Amino acid sequence: MNLLQLSEHFFNLKKLFGKLEPQISQKTTLQELGTVWNCTPRNVKWIVRRLSTIGWIAWSPGRGRGNRSTLTILTSEAEVVLTLAQEATSKGRFHDGIRLLEEHDADDITRGRFVHWLEGQYGYRVDKTENYQLDTLRLPFYRSMPNLDPIFTLRRTEWHMARQLFDTLLTMSDDNNEIIPHVAYYWETDNMETTWTFYIRKGILFHDNSELHAKDVVYTLKRLTSTDFGRTEWTELPLDRIRALGPYCVEIKLKRPYHLLPQLFASPRASILPLSSSKLSPGEFARFPIGSGPFRVIENDNFQIILEAFPAYFSGRAQLDRVELWIIPETRYRPLPIKEMAGDTLPYIHPFQLHTRNNRPPDIEKVEAGCTYMTFQLNKPGPLKSSDFRRWLCLAANPQRMNAGLNDHTYSAAYSFLPEWSLIADRMLEHECMNDDHSYLKTEPTFLVPPPFQPEQSLSLLTYHILGDSLERNARWFSEQCAEYGIKINVEVRDYEEFIRPEIIDAADLVLANAVVDDNSVISFLRLMFDDRHVVRRHLSPEIYEHLHIRLRMIESEPDVNKRIQKTQETEQWLRNTRAVFFLYHLNQTTYYDNRLIGMQTNAYGWADFYRLALRPYLI
Repeated sequence: MNLLQLSEHFFNLKKLFGKLEPQISQKTTLQELGTVWNCTPRNVKWIVRRLSTIGWIAWSPGRGRGNRSTLTILTSEAEVVLTLAQEATSKGRFHDGIRLLEEHDADDITRGRFVHWLEGQYGYRVDKTENYQLDTLRLPFYRSMPNLDPIFTLRRTEWHMARQLFDTLLTMSDDNNEIIPHVAYYWETDNMETTWTFYIRKGILFHDNSELHAKDVVYTLKRLTSTDFGRTEWTELPLDRIRALGPYCVEIKLKRPYHLLPQLFASPRASILPLSSSKLSPGEFARFPIGSGPFRVIENDNFQIILEAFPAYFSGRAQLDRVELWIIPETRYRPLPIKEMAGDTLPYIHPFQLHTRNNRPPDIEKVEAGCTYMTFQLNKPGPLKSSDFRRWLCLAANPQRMNAGLNDHTYSAAYSFLPEWSLIADRMLEHECMNDDHSYLKTEPTFLVPPPFQPEQSLSLLTYHILGDSLERNARWFSEQCAEYGIKINVEVRDYEEFIRPEIIDAADLVLANAVVDDNSVISFLRLMFDDRHVVRRHLSPEIYEHLHIRLRMIESEPDVNKRIQKTQETEQWLRNTRAVFFLYHLNQTTYYDNRLIGMQTNAYGWADFYRLALRPYLI
């Protein structure tokens, strides 16, 4: 009988005691216990011995005929549940541990103790023999990921996962963000840049061991450009025809020149899917996607996501054998301390986990690729139609005052979706503020004058839950600031899956959100502007969007890279100057790791690429 089975007999003692707490005693007999446990007196004696041996009860037999025995509880139900949860987790059955806590309605103290114990289980785990070594990286995360289909991806962690599970035709170099070959070893275009041909490497395998062919690329592109999944940057592609020229060649014909096609094919949304995946249900593929990347998903539920190295990866097998993400919702609120584990520091804490600094500087510190911003619903009548009123709201949402004392993270003022563009925009604003009324765009604390008028009705501010719930705190801070001037703003906080529903976004007067971008800056901007599920597009008035669309077409048709970037920056600043979008702040990301790790660097999504990681053998 294992510990879990034995615990059921312990829990059944509640029929005698009502509750199970230490040092509670009860007079009983073997016959009564046989009724409680539904077994013979002989088995009762065996169960009593086992429960006594492990220290859960004490048994004092009655002396003489007719005298009852005394059974004393030595531990609590919560303590036994915690022990069982820890044992299950230590054996790799993390979801069983969580289930036990839920089934026994564990209180906050017990759950807190379990989470604290879990901290000691994170990091690198090495199982090895003389000729074998299994390296596992185990990390905590605060939410599940039921949808890893790249066509639906919007959040930074899912973008990161797409890079681990899938491949794209082209990719970006680490050094200078140049577009370079990947699945396609070569590509060419005609003089008009309307016919593009991509040549695919032979022998690339998907995770189901089928070979990647041109038909898979054709299927992926047709899926991306279909409006069945909503409008995105891909549905704007002027696609005329796509066809496979044999098993390893794809030809794409466009209706007009589109200079950004290579950049699009390097974006994670262009991850190549096997044609056979069309036979799977959407939910099945979303949880267990089939790609050709360095890792494949072998488990994905509400408790755990497990990635396993794909041995046949065409660029070479990953050195890391296994990655386990343990879904611990408590880490959304509870700081994750940096602590010693069996004499070694935690090998890797990704930057979006909250953690205390313990007077230790981070090993990597960088500004996030993206920003927090606010939009105004300009598609319905009301006070937000007034540019002066939106200007006042921008002044009220001062990011320095908004973030003062909220947490230990460091913020920097944002004037763009991208931090490097914010620096450029900051210098431009220094000049503009001297010659025009753009002072509301600068974020230094200033005296807040009364609003130009007070709306007759309250406004709604929509945001969503994230790690640490900083968006909710900032939204409520902003509501309190406005209330001091007689403006009532009702804050509505949703789970992200609800937040992105079009009807939810359309109904909100204001939205506070995070923008996710990557090193492909122009494509990132187009994605934010074109995607139906992003807030910006849905809150722009028809007049502003019509002008924006003209600007976006100019960006797409610009052949020169530098001029294209300049036009993108100008478009972004035009949006800001129309007071349709207000940029708030960038977050400084911090990462901690130790010298056992090789290849440690963070990507644009704030994670370390698992494919690059390895352990120094002599330090294990």
